[in-house]
Amino acid sequence: MDIITALILGIVQGITEWLPVSSSAHLVIVQHFLDIGDDNPVLFDAVVHLGTLLAVLLATRKYVLDVFLSSVKAFRGNITENLKNDADARAGWGAVIATIPIVIAGLVFQNAVESAFSSLWVVAAMLPVTGLILFSVRGKHGKESSVSMKKAIIIGTAQVFALVPGISRSGTTIAAGIHTGMERGSATTFSFLMAILAIAGAGALQIYKAMHEPSSLDVTVLLTGFFSSFVVGYLAIRALLRIVVTDKFHYFAYYCWALSAFLFAYLLHP
Repeated sequence: MDIITALILGIVQGITEWLPVSSSAHLVIVQHFLDIGDDNPVLFDAVVHLGTLLAVLLATRKYVLDVFLSSVKAFRGNITENLKNDADARAGWGAVIATIPIVIAGLVFQNAVESAFSSLWVVAAMLPVTGLILFSVRGKHGKESSVSMKKAIIIGTAQVFALVPGISRSGTTIAAGIHTGMERGSATTFSFLMAILAIAGAGALQIYKAMHEPSSLDVTVLLTGFFSSFVVGYLAIRALLRIVVTDKFHYFAYYCWALSAFLFAYLLHP
């Protein structure tokens, strides 16, 4: 892998990890058109995911710190009562609970998910679904600023569908939060909180695999991937936080539909 490829992959990862257009879909597309194939080492995947993880931690640092401290404090005294009275503690433990369904589904359907990642047809078919999910929240504005455990389970269950390339994780979880009555900004920050757990878990697994996989990647390639995913990811997060509260979130649906149409035209072209 050269620096240009690393830069492209880092930028794509940084943008699509947070904007509701499916990072997995774009990974499949980029790998296909750049003819990368299996030449995308686990170590590089781990590095660009760490870049996006650092981006979200930096962009939401105050919120994440408050949630973490409150989640720990919830164990002091009556846990049930503490969770009932502390919205940040509910968000923290709600994010943990919301992550359980996708972990279980990922383990059960691992082979099917891995097979889907090699298919442009699956991506082309699923992108319109993401578009419909995003369009479904047009004009919807919830009023609740905190998440309940029931809402966390609903959002976490919705996140399972994002295992399929073409279904946006951020789009699905934010839309699910809005449909449960959450205020748009709160649904977005809770989605970010869930993402931190998901990315950290995936990154840890990738690093573990990388330790057992020989790699000849140059340090400059790794640094290029890391910093490009970090910088672009941070900018994408800040942009999404502004966009989602202005009822323009569903605009991304048009992009998903257009990209799907392009892919079908490409695939069906003799």
